[in-house]
Amino acid sequence: MKDLWQSRLERHLKEQSKFLRLVFNEYFIIAIIFMIGALGFWYSKALTHLAPHTWWTQPVAIIVLIILALWFQVATLMQPADTTFLLPKEQELKQYLLHARNYSLILPLLGLCIGNFLLTPFWARGAGFQALDVLAVAVVTLVLEIGVINNRLASFYVTQRGQLLGESLVSLLVTLGITVYINRILGIVLAVILCLASFYQLSTLMNQRLLNWNYLVQQEQQRSYQIKRFYNLFTDVPGMSSKVRRYRFLDVFFKPISTKQTQTSLYLFARGFVRNTEYSSLFLRLTVLSLLLIAFLKNVWLITVIASLFLYLVEFQLIPLYKSYDTNVLFQIYPLTSVQKQHSFVQLLTVILVVQWFLDVLVLVLVYHLSSITFISGGLSLLVTICLLLYLPHQLQKIER
Repeated sequence: MKDLWQSRLERHLKEQSKFLRLVFNEYFIIAIIFMIGALGFWYSKALTHLAPHTWWTQPVAIIVLIILALWFQVATLMQPADTTFLLPKEQELKQYLLHARNYSLILPLLGLCIGNFLLTPFWARGAGFQALDVLAVAVVTLVLEIGVINNRLASFYVTQRGQLLGESLVSLLVTLGITVYINRILGIVLAVILCLASFYQLSTLMNQRLLNWNYLVQQEQQRSYQIKRFYNLFTDVPGMSSKVRRYRFLDVFFKPISTKQTQTSLYLFARGFVRNTEYSSLFLRLTVLSLLLIAFLKNVWLITVIASLFLYLVEFQLIPLYKSYDTNVLFQIYPLTSVQKQHSFVQLLTVILVVQWFLDVLVLVLVYHLSSITFISGGLSLLVTICLLLYLPHQLQKIER
């Protein structure tokens, strides 16, 4: 079983590495840098308005840590065929699942370390915590997270899985509450006891209960699907297909498109953008995130950079739509030239980017009214939109080559 786990882990890491290289390209890294800078600027500004010893600081921080601790799942790397071929080796599978548990602890513990680090100024400013107080809370969350992952693994051996989730939630809530409000040492001791109890419970269930194979495979399939769904926003993932939905209430937006032959590509691209959730959902998510950042930031240059950056991201992420019909035989026999196809795609991207720019300006007007921030950010982001649209035909020509 150890060799089986090692081979699957090696294949899994190789697959993740391949997709991560495609996702975190130079453009996305630049976007992340700007987003981190913008969020950090907003966070620092928000902390200056936070009064010392504010009563709601501790409950908010505890809730954030609980949500973060319960967010992670166990990566078992199980496959549907395992329910047949590994069923006779259920007793030996315990070693495999323990290896999966150990691997699954890496990301949660790293995520909680980052979360506690980011909450440090919030604790210090709002609750008056010292370095040792913050360290005690961090230790408690890390120790309890081990118990949470143990309970996740134990849920594959029980029928009442909600009970184990409730145990994890209560242990986090009570232990963090004791650590924050009563005594740091008592909280750490209680966290260690609960963690040891989760090890004992897991060992008992593994030895006395039968494994729920269907639930085990189902959970792994869902976890893997969520990750691949994120990757699919940036590149084609084998086995992943975006959903196509019919939105009749949006038909009114297609009426301005002429039925002439020259508008065939525009009609297909427009329909594909709206119906294909890969593109429409991407546009909605990026636009909403852009509007939220614009609404909370107060610096004119940061707002301009964020608005321009998200305009570029939308344009960059929608370019694959241009090739989406190339494998359609019926589309290939249409008497359409590549120039008509490029012109239609540029028309569609013009409408999409102008709509996004208009929504950005609308939020600027609602939040900052007709101030210098609105005019400068709106004007410069419009200039970026025009530049993107002027450069788009050159990008499409490179794709055609």
